[in-house]
This record gives sequence, structure tokens and C-alpha cells, in this order.
Amino acid sequence: PHATYTRTRCWEAAAMGYKPNASNGKVKKNKFPKPSRGKAPGGRIYEVSKQIVECPAGSVAAVIKAALNDPEAPIRRDPRAFTMFSTRCRKQGDWAKCVEIFDAMRAQGVEVNTIVYNATMSACSKGGQWRRALELFAAMPGEDLVRTTITYNVAMGACMRGGDWARTLELFDEMAEVGLERDHVSVNTAMAAAETGGQRERLEALTGA
Repeated sequence: PHATYTRTRCWEAAAMGYKPNASNGKVKKNKFPKPSRGKAPGGRIYEVSKQIVECPAGSVAAVIKAALNDPEAPIRRDPRAFTMFSTRCRKQGDWAKCVEIFDAMRAQGVEVNTIVYNATMSACSKGGQWRRALELFAAMPGEDLVRTTITYNVAMGACMRGGDWARTLELFDEMAEVGLERDHVSVNTAMAAAETGGQRERLEALTGA
């Protein structure tokens, strides 16, 4: 179970652009992996990701539909591949396409899991669509998806971008209620919320935590 949990957190962190550092438990920037060459499966995924990055806004759904239904070399309906597409667009600063990828996955019947939700929420938040990010957060229980520490961290960040420091602290407290680990990102965001809201006692408590 621990190994499975660790692998899941590593995959989640990679989707958000970070990877764990085994030496100190912190996270650091993760470079987009170099694509495989030739006719290897990874090569086809890279081709499609390149098409998505280069296509005009609003055209992602058409690119994905064509790739899924390509009679010669269709891509599989694997959410990990779509997470890679989203990561590539995020690194180009194209948050809107990350959302287009999410919507295309839903339209084409591709599994949309917690990791995909986290990545899309992050894209929405950083792209100024913090309301959409919180809508996705609210929808997860109805989809029978488990919210993770990363999920809450992204939601808290969206609340701060929307100026709702009180909701940020509520989510921080909720993490403890549902038994989730609150990492340094959680604490730092809560501290920023407490400072913004003038919650001096709360800030002092968080500082000493």
C-alpha cells in the first residue's frame, strides 16, 4: 500500500510540474521527458502532444478525436497520455488548452481521474479561471473521485486567487477533518490566507506549527 501511495503521489506531482526529492522530501521542477523516437508508442503520443501545442485555440477536441480514431495508429484511451498533453500545454503557458483537453476527454469517453482533475484545476486557477477550478473541486465527490492533498492545495490556491481567504482556511481545516496530510504548500497557503484576512492568532498558530 505504501508503494502504491508513493507512486500515485509521484504521478500527481509530475502532472503539476514537480517531482519528489527523495533526499529531503521536497519537490522540485520536473522537465518534460524526452520523447521516444521511431514507431514506439511514446513517439505517437509525442506527435499528438505536438499537434495539440501547435493547433489554434478551440481545435484541441478535433485533434484528439482524430488521434483516437486514427485507422493506422490510434492512441489509447489512457488518462496518463492525456495528462502528458496537459503538462506540455501548461509548460507553454497555454492554460486554456489544458481545459480543452479535459473537456475533450469527457466528450470522447476517456477516463477522467483525480490526477486529471488536479492538473485541470491547476490550469484553470493559473489561467485566471479560479471559479471553474472550484467547480471542478466541488464536482469530484459526485464522480466518486478521491480528493488528495494536491487537490486541496490547488483548491486553496484558487480561493486565494479569487480573494476568498476565509474559504482557504476552511479547506485547510477540512483536510485535517478528512485525514489528509497537510504539507508545506498547505501550511504556506493557509498562512497567506490568515495574513490576508488579518487573522493574527491563526497566523501565529500556523507559524508555530
